[in-house]
Amino acid sequence: MASTSSILPFNSEKIDNRYLVTNIMGCWDALDEAEFRQLNSLRVPEGSGLYNRLLEKGLILDGNNINRIISEYRRLNTNLFNDTSLHIAVVTKRCNLRCNYCHAEGGAANDDMSIETATRVLQYLFDVRNNNVTLEFQGGEPLLNWPVVKFLTEHARKFNTLGKNLSIVLVTNMLLLDDEKIRFLAEHDVDVCTSMDGPAEIHDQSRKDVGGRGSHAQLMEKIEHYTSRTGRKVHMLPTITRHSLAHPERIIDEYLRLGQGEIALRPVNKIGYARHHWDEIGYTAREFNGFYTRAMAYIMKLNTSGTYISERIARTILIKVLLKEDPYYVNMMNPSGDGRAVMTYGVDGGCYPTDEARMLGDEMFRLGSFVNESYDNMLNKENLLFLLSAGCSDLWNYRSAFSPWMGVDPVVNYAMEKNIIPKGDSRLQQVLTHQFRTVFSYLLGDKKYAEAFQRWMQPAA
Repeated sequence: MASTSSILPFNSEKIDNRYLVTNIMGCWDALDEAEFRQLNSLRVPEGSGLYNRLLEKGLILDGNNINRIISEYRRLNTNLFNDTSLHIAVVTKRCNLRCNYCHAEGGAANDDMSIETATRVLQYLFDVRNNNVTLEFQGGEPLLNWPVVKFLTEHARKFNTLGKNLSIVLVTNMLLLDDEKIRFLAEHDVDVCTSMDGPAEIHDQSRKDVGGRGSHAQLMEKIEHYTSRTGRKVHMLPTITRHSLAHPERIIDEYLRLGQGEIALRPVNKIGYARHHWDEIGYTAREFNGFYTRAMAYIMKLNTSGTYISERIARTILIKVLLKEDPYYVNMMNPSGDGRAVMTYGVDGGCYPTDEARMLGDEMFRLGSFVNESYDNMLNKENLLFLLSAGCSDLWNYRSAFSPWMGVDPVVNYAMEKNIIPKGDSRLQQVLTHQFRTVFSYLLGDKKYAEAFQRWMQPAA
């Protein structure tokens, strides 16, 4: 090695018959056995083919590539340099369904956000020093407090005088949508997102109304009516419960049938109603990882046969790894994106670092009252600083080859492990590590998989 260049500290992981080598800047390469031994001995002759490749990849640093590597690192971690982008308004705790995995616990008739409280959500939305902001309606079922949804939507559009890139999203079970609401949402460019867990017999296992009846048939009617009236696509998310584990192909096929170009395979968490039904719906990290392996095998088979559908977590990983861009996925931010990238506004004026923090109902996660306090004050709360300290995955995950792109959610970790400080063998980390290994196994495997992944780099259909 020449004195003007140096090998940055690196981690490695053997994936199939190759060695994935990464450094803290997010630079990486895949080496064969001989190349890895040469690198590991720190004896890579300057000017050799391996030297030049590692220099191009950013694993060797010199005066010519340092500015590029720093620039790529900033792009990969854009969230570190911006204020909160996702603002979740919980407009009601009430719901017309009783899903057994729901993270919320439901609420009484008076558990609605008032117009007066909602005005402070608008203040926060436009106080942030971020040109890209999303206002997301959550509940309960947000449509049960339609006046506040309508008020916030109208006034967010009206008061966006600074020209922020403002997105508005309604997360709803859709059952209360009527023509008036559909027309309003389309006119104000509000995206609609709903839960859809697969074919009727899988979906209806968990998503039932207050009378215990499944909701799949009603949901299909609402989706068809909404799309026919607006020409807009409904975004869908499945939650994977124990009932889902044996049916990844059927769930994926249902998403394809409904014209979805992407599916997000999310494990259920032990929060809210899910705590009371865990023996029925819960599972181990190993069980979910088996499901994910099988689902990805089917997805890649489809993609290499001309039927295109992506998996959201895998696509998020690929955006970070291949494009070196920040997809603003909170669970892969380091430090945690809790309170930095997302804030949640409760019906009573309580401000929380994530929606899960609100659902846990633990006062240690309550940052304060957004009705009485400013956004800047909220960012300086001591409990938020402690939370972010626990969310620095470099402090405990520094030996992982995936650490440049990984993160952790201390709030969800607390819900699952009763500890905000994660460990390498925690459920969340076992799942995320397996997802990274799975993606890299395909990425470093047959060329046809890498070509399929390139399609995923485009915006989701």
